[in-house]
Amino acid sequence: MGKEIILPKVEPRYQKLRPKAWAIWDGKVKPQLSLGILEHLVVDLVEMTGRLDLDLGRPQLLLFAADHGIVEEGVSSSPQEITWQQCENFVQGGGAIGLLCAMEEMDLHVVDVGVAHDFGSNSAIIGRKIAWGTNNFLNKPAMDHQQLQQALTTGVELVGDLFTTGHRIFAFGEMGIGNTSSASAIMAAYTGLPLDTCVGRGAGIDQGGLNHKRTVIGKALDHHGKQSDPLEILRIFGGFEIAAMVGGMLAAAHGHSVILVDGFIATVAATIAIAVEPHAKQYMVFCHESNEGGHPHLLAFLDVKPLLSLKMCLGEGTGAAVAWPIIRQALQLFIHMNSFSSAHVTDSVSLLKERGVDLHENEV
Repeated sequence: MGKEIILPKVEPRYQKLRPKAWAIWDGKVKPQLSLGILEHLVVDLVEMTGRLDLDLGRPQLLLFAADHGIVEEGVSSSPQEITWQQCENFVQGGGAIGLLCAMEEMDLHVVDVGVAHDFGSNSAIIGRKIAWGTNNFLNKPAMDHQQLQQALTTGVELVGDLFTTGHRIFAFGEMGIGNTSSASAIMAAYTGLPLDTCVGRGAGIDQGGLNHKRTVIGKALDHHGKQSDPLEILRIFGGFEIAAMVGGMLAAAHGHSVILVDGFIATVAATIAIAVEPHAKQYMVFCHESNEGGHPHLLAFLDVKPLLSLKMCLGEGTGAAVAWPIIRQALQLFIHMNSFSSAHVTDSVSLLKERGVDLHENEV
């Protein structure tokens, strides 16, 4: 696919800390495994970061924004100018993600990687524009090799900069009219799943619009032929914001940091990141199951279970922001909940273990 693209390598998680993390949970004043998935989640976070103290800092939500040439084919019910208008709204604390980040003490970074608009030098939006939108992938690849490299590198660099200031938990969001078409095409091309399974209603098109969207994407898949290289699939079907998320996720996993994966489009980015570096999956928390048609099937393809299923399909990183309080509560319980000894409560877990009862032995 042209010049080789160099991306961060990803190592496996720190598995040696797993027994120590479980020992801490078992010492808490509660029945063994009574906090269920919350306990498993924290043990995973310990392995990801290699830290039992789990001081991860404030979550950093990078929202990458870009426009898509495929909207020329009438695949979206929303006009393209909504992309830049929403970006301006987000940085002013508006929209769902602006409000959620303020409520949940998450730092929001809105990054222009390809919006068809000039935000000006005084905008709070981070300017990393690659082009004024991707090409129409019905007729030609969404981006050239240099643009793909630039988009991936943008994600890598921005996460790297935040990592050097001590942050260890990253969420990823997106904004871009037409990006469910791009994500659906990437999903279909990479997974081989039926087109009807991969293509959903996006921002709310009717059945006629959905049929048209599937027809357009089907023609694009036929035009470009079968592809096996995940980065080539990403290059052909775009978009800049999806590629930037791929780079950001790989940089976060390289730094043994926690990745909060949002909905359908973010999961498509995660799928490509995992295809490039399989160990990257070990650093991902899949936050929710989107109501976008392809998402449950993509989660099943990856063999992952999300924390929440709330019929959300907004994107922007909102699913990650909604899941964060649950993750934070799990962390606080692990760090601050008192032990049997400090609470002067009989250690029922140790008593059961002496009798040969250890629920960890029954874990799947």
